[in-house]
Amino acid sequence: MTLSIDLTPFEEARISAVAERTGLAQSEFVKKMLDEHLPVFPTTGEEELDAMLRKWQSEDGTALMPDVPTQALFAQWAKEDVNMTDEEREAEDRLWEDLEKAFGANDGQLRPRKLG
Repeated sequence: MTLSIDLTPFEEARISAVAERTGLAQSEFVKKMLDEHLPVFPTTGEEELDAMLRKWQSEDGTALMPDVPTQALFAQWAKEDVNMTDEEREAEDRLWEDLEKAFGANDGQLRPRKLG
């Protein structure tokens, strides 16, 4: 989709300056800003999962999809897990136990499987 917007000279100058500093074309910079700041309203389970993954990647400072293949993301998380303290591992285990209990309360539902 192509979208045209009327910008003030000041807005155009701001976009040009920041795009130039980041090494992006103006249109690429504006698209990047939309990708990073526009809320996602998923319509399917897959889109919901993609939105959640994008949120986590943004919080982790990881390049956003599709720049990071899923396998690379899981490998990064595994590498980070190696550096976890015993307290962090115990907190993670408690989180999984709480999730399993919550899922277990719903008979016939799938239960999460601990990875790793």
